[in-house]
Amino acid sequence: MVQKFCTICGAALPEGMKFCESCGAAIESPVPATPSSVSSPPPVMPVSSVPPETPKGTSLPKIIAGMVIILIILAVAAYIFVLPKLSGDSSSLPLPGGAGIPVTTSVTAAVTMVIPVTSAPTAAPTPTPDPFPNALLVKDGFPFGSGKVASEATIYRVWMNDSYEWHNDFDNKFYVEKAKSGYKFLFVFLNVYNTGDTRVWAPTAGNVKVYYDGVAYSSDPNHFIPDKSSDRKATAIEVKEVQYFSKLFGSEYVEDYGYSHGTQYAYLYPGKSNAIDGYLIYQVPKSLTPDKTYAQVEFNGNEVGVWKLG
Repeated sequence: MVQKFCTICGAALPEGMKFCESCGAAIESPVPATPSSVSSPPPVMPVSSVPPETPKGTSLPKIIAGMVIILIILAVAAYIFVLPKLSGDSSSLPLPGGAGIPVTTSVTAAVTMVIPVTSAPTAAPTPTPDPFPNALLVKDGFPFGSGKVASEATIYRVWMNDSYEWHNDFDNKFYVEKAKSGYKFLFVFLNVYNTGDTRVWAPTAGNVKVYYDGVAYSSDPNHFIPDKSSDRKATAIEVKEVQYFSKLFGSEYVEDYGYSHGTQYAYLYPGKSNAIDGYLIYQVPKSLTPDKTYAQVEFNGNEVGVWKLG
């Protein structure tokens, strides 16, 4: 501290003087304060739960971004180096320069991938070719022969059932005829007449075949026909279910094909009134449908007519 008065004479001392102007006594220089010889220990700072202040120049978004980058690097490293060892199925991941890092191609333990499976389009079944593409329809006429022996044939009706009843004039009773297991009866009605002026041979029942599913069927040999018994007079055989069906021409009731009033015809004479008209009976599979069935008739001169029955 600066001395303002002389300690000897009490005179006032101007600032900066080293001797008193009154008595000439020397003025004492201020002595700087010296620290105590015993230094006290530094104060102990209390422990605080508050985290230290973020150093200046560092922002929180940068710290978060750095942590995200580190996590991404760790994830990539795990995918490249750890997962291949878990799966045991790896291939080479090409890198610039031709190097390769084995990577997994199927990581079922860590990731389940759902891939939609699209079934291949089902090819449409190849249709079965029509065996008779030029077949006539029911009731269509088929001309055969020429000139004096010209004729025409027509299949004009079909009927089907698992059984039928036929009448025996010998004892005046009806008998039930049943088809064998898995089969049914098919009745095909055929009319043939001579359009010329000379008699011709008529096609027989053996000349008429039914085709279904690649198989040919002949008329049922078990069918009871007129004149089968030689010890009785010729008589017609009536089938109960069709006995009132009319022939193609006129109102006369239909009979077995090749017969008229119980008598078998060998020749076909001119005129519609002399037509041979009747039904032929076949045993065919139950699955048969008319739209897939054909009737084929062979005529004189190897001419052939084919009808689609449905």
